[in-house]
Amino acid sequence: MPALPSLHLLALRLLVRVGGRVPPRALDAAASALGTLAWYASPAVRAVTRDHMRHVLGHDAPAARIDAAARGCACTTARYYADFAAGPHRGAARPFERAEGLHHITDAAARGHGLILLSAHLGSPESIGQTLVELGLDLLVFTEPLWPAALHDYVQRVRETTTPGARFVTADLAGVRQAIEHLRRGGVVAALGDRDVLGTGVPQLFFGERARLPAGIADLALRTGAEVIAGFALRTPGGGIRAVVEPPLDLPSTGDATADRDEARRRILAALERGIRLAPDQWFPLQPIWSGLDGAGEGVRRS
Repeated sequence: MPALPSLHLLALRLLVRVGGRVPPRALDAAASALGTLAWYASPAVRAVTRDHMRHVLGHDAPAARIDAAARGCACTTARYYADFAAGPHRGAARPFERAEGLHHITDAAARGHGLILLSAHLGSPESIGQTLVELGLDLLVFTEPLWPAALHDYVQRVRETTTPGARFVTADLAGVRQAIEHLRRGGVVAALGDRDVLGTGVPQLFFGERARLPAGIADLALRTGAEVIAGFALRTPGGGIRAVVEPPLDLPSTGDATADRDEARRRILAALERGIRLAPDQWFPLQPIWSGLDGAGEGVRRS
């Protein structure tokens, strides 16, 4: 979940208690309107979302197309928080309007080698997890550490209420240990791989330019032998959710640990790129992805 300042804890509580009870269509419409307003009102939001869309759509994309997609990113952020607020009041997960390739997940889980479900801050990422729990899969979800602790604990409690049966662990060393044990027992671990939430990421090529991104998903898969499947939950114009799930990634196993690790990371990022390209205007991280590298903060474009 995008980071929130500590002073927003009260507002988040109010959003869940009051906003979450608003009828779904009205809540969604209000969220879209607020997202659009925030985009026009905040130079920082405009700058970040425009930069992200330039990378995804290409630096030569028309300015009008970039701006339209960037506004969509802000709207999707607001709709994500609306879903968070409504989750404890909604009950069962919303059925997918369309589900493409969902059997890849259930088939991999049945093989019992452990499964890492890879996704991005795109559309409605928690929808797939909610569905997997309803299908009876043993799910552990990596989450971003939030500060202060009261905010983190509150967000975790809401998630546990919304997705009963799933375990939520912070994506830190202790969480990784739990994930290793979970995968070795044949469980499913869900992780978002498109943002360096811990500040420990590795520079990697992402949409043609270097970005500091988490590398632990590849390391976790190679260490445990777990399969990796990319799955995305995209919002549809009618207010539904379309699930798109790829076949398991073909991760390398050449015996050269360094080469295998680097190639696994590349294939994981390529899968994330494919998912984001399905709906660029639904990619909603509001923190810069390409920054802090190469002195001036500009990435190095792939030649």
